[in-house]
Amino acid sequence: MISFFHHQSNFGFIKNRYKAYAFSIALLIVTIVSVILHGGLKLGVDFTGGTMMQIHFAAPVPTDQLRKALNDGGIPNTEIQKVKDTENIKNAFMIRTGLIEEKSGQEEVKPSSIGERIKTVLGQRFPENQVTIDSNETVGPKIGKELQRNAIWAVLIGCVLILIYVAFRFDFRFGVAAVVAIFHDVLCTLGFISVTNMEFNLQSVAVLLTIIGYSINDSIVVADRIRENLRKSQKETYPELINRSINETLSRTVITVVTVFLVLLALQLFAGRVLSDFTKPLLFGLVIGTYSSIFVVSALVADWELKSPTKRKK
Repeated sequence: MISFFHHQSNFGFIKNRYKAYAFSIALLIVTIVSVILHGGLKLGVDFTGGTMMQIHFAAPVPTDQLRKALNDGGIPNTEIQKVKDTENIKNAFMIRTGLIEEKSGQEEVKPSSIGERIKTVLGQRFPENQVTIDSNETVGPKIGKELQRNAIWAVLIGCVLILIYVAFRFDFRFGVAAVVAIFHDVLCTLGFISVTNMEFNLQSVAVLLTIIGYSINDSIVVADRIRENLRKSQKETYPELINRSINETLSRTVITVVTVFLVLLALQLFAGRVLSDFTKPLLFGLVIGTYSSIFVVSALVADWELKSPTKRKK
């Protein structure tokens, strides 16, 4: 088996658990402050409803001219973002519009027709500069709210099922600690999305579910080693035994996280903007999920055991 460390490590994870608690609390405070300052998460078209298009021109067009063309064409309040040029696509823009149902002159602009309207307006304003629609997504208000509700249920149901599984497979205390760590990871990742002003969309929900799966998998590896060592040792204190168990699985944890991190880093660097909104928070979540499985789950179980000791099985 490949080992990251030449000798068995002996880091004092449990001894430093209060520093970890302080770090986690600081991360959660940053999350809360950032969400409050931003007025909530920046919800994407998936949840709010509206249209999101990616277009590109044959020749360069200044962003302010594009915005003016859309305003003059009766499509106000658009969010326009220049997309980084690639080998295949240049002069590209991402255009987002919310749920607009306003009257422009004598004509009513409906959400379902905004995509076609944008295409027509740009074709009239830039007749000698060919416009190509690369992607066009339109979500209605009812579907957006339904997706928002389903995303919340998906995360909550996932947490409950994990609690049941870990409580049945290992111990109720591990189940509770694992669910606390999951909420910790989810909230910290939401904080990262908020601080970086990224859009929270369906990709973000996939990121959260992936982080939950990774975090619980790592926690289960540590919990399994703790259970195994509990059967063998009666001399060590519970914190000492947990600390030894974490160190025994540390090499496996480091190799796993480094491998996954390198894959995600390659996607972030070379896959382009399409996957960037997925890989960036996932990179953060991978690190924070590994941290919580080492410092949060085991530390909570150790403190719980110190306050309310259970009888060890011989």
